[in-house]
Amino acid sequence: MKVAIFTETYYPFISGVVTHIETLKNGLEAQGHKVLIVTMDPKADHHYVRDGILYCPSIPLKKIYGYGVANPLNLRRLSYIRAFNPDIIHIQTEFTMGLFGLFCARRLKKPVVYTLHTMYDDYLFYVAPGERMQKVVKPGAHWYFRHVAKRATEIIGPSTKVVEFLRRCGVERHINIIPNTVDLSDFMVENVKPEDVEKVRTKLGIRPGDISMLFVGRLGKEKSLDVLINLFAANFSGEERFKLFIIGDGPQAASLREQVEAHGLQNQIHLLGRIDHELLPPYFQACDLFTTASLSEINSISMLEAMASGLYVIQRLDIYNRDQIHQGQNGDIFTSSAEYAKIIRDYAAMTDEERQKLRTTVSDTTRKYGEKEFTQAVVNVYERAIYEYCYRP
Repeated sequence: MKVAIFTETYYPFISGVVTHIETLKNGLEAQGHKVLIVTMDPKADHHYVRDGILYCPSIPLKKIYGYGVANPLNLRRLSYIRAFNPDIIHIQTEFTMGLFGLFCARRLKKPVVYTLHTMYDDYLFYVAPGERMQKVVKPGAHWYFRHVAKRATEIIGPSTKVVEFLRRCGVERHINIIPNTVDLSDFMVENVKPEDVEKVRTKLGIRPGDISMLFVGRLGKEKSLDVLINLFAANFSGEERFKLFIIGDGPQAASLREQVEAHGLQNQIHLLGRIDHELLPPYFQACDLFTTASLSEINSISMLEAMASGLYVIQRLDIYNRDQIHQGQNGDIFTSSAEYAKIIRDYAAMTDEERQKLRTTVSDTTRKYGEKEFTQAVVNVYERAIYEYCYRP
């Protein structure tokens, strides 16, 4: 089978969606399928193919880190897709590359699978600042996503949260739930050298007896890192054994640093910036807990990587994404500042033996997220889409 996957961003840009697509690409190729990634390169002045990736010129978006816009009806670009002659078109975006994928499907008469990765209601502030403006924009946005979903042969979502969002948009069709998975082997406790972990602990100033918390992700408003910092400040200010490390980059980086300074917590909260994905495993292993206040996640990949590393997850209650946490096994959920503090202090009160046992339990829960099973589930959707498109009236 030939699969053309359309995405706004791809390597060297790092995100959960990029990691998801790379995992799918590797899994499909391992099964003998051929894959063409179609994405944008804001630095390119012409289309080019490298290592099975079609890079398209685009105009960078300053407000949305790592993204750009390109003409979704480009005939020159279409010629590359026609030459590849895919059996299935898989759009992993709703914007210019996704619209181009739908354009290709219509011109080449191919079935479309659409994966929704993002709860866009949580991102409207990028285009509509202010609550009043968002109320005006939201109905139009819902119409747009309903329109994209309507043109797909099959729809995939990584959690029931996607179903809830698309139902709000007015989409009543069946949605295939396939949880995100990634190759977690690099993050497993047994695959990270202890000396590498110790180097990171020394670099970060983590001492014996410290309780180190970690967040990894895009520094955008939707991640609610301001909430996480305020929670930390309200409960652990001045207790220097408690530390919070934030890895990532994005439009909120400067304001978050200012927030940390305003709380006087420069010795406890550290923004480490962007770190290459292949260098992350020892950073995860160096910490004790993964913490997040985000309500915009859909089966978070960085959370999976944290769990593979043995990090117990402390997550703010998100009623549509709570299935990723099995309380007491791989994490816990808080609904208030007091609950947040209690979970962390209860962990701090554990013995070293209890923490090690918990770390092993958490890591073991991720072994069910298999790349082969994930890939096969997607292939099953591809086959159903081809059947529906070609054989059903």
